[in-house]
Amino acid sequence: MKTVDALVVKLLQLVVTTFFLFVLSLWYGSILLAPLAVWYNLSTFLGGGIFATLVAGGLTLGLGYYIARLPGLVDTMIKPGVEMYKIALSTVCGIGRVANTINPKAETEKNEGKPTDSTASADAK
Repeated sequence: MKTVDALVVKLLQLVVTTFFLFVLSLWYGSILLAPLAVWYNLSTFLGGGIFATLVAGGLTLGLGYYIARLPGLVDTMIKPGVEMYKIALSTVCGIGRVANTINPKAETEKNEGKPTDSTASADAK
């Protein structure tokens, strides 16, 4: 029965990890792809040629530089993602601790048949 409990907890950990990975990818991906969307739409609006693409690229870089100079805006956009990462890390680690309490023999079974190596401590002296 403990094996089934451990598998259920590990499955829940996988689902939570996948959820947070999706949310963080969506958050940072949208921030990183926004300038590309502006560049594409401006170049299409200006006619779609090489000259229009270069002008749209310059306008996008100028807009990005202007936004980067606004005080606190970049930090305001990055901070929720960092907080979300901290929440995800604590949640996944918490589920991992629950899984270890269900099946604590996993670590001791690996080391049961192996002799202890006392040479490492003798070398340290």
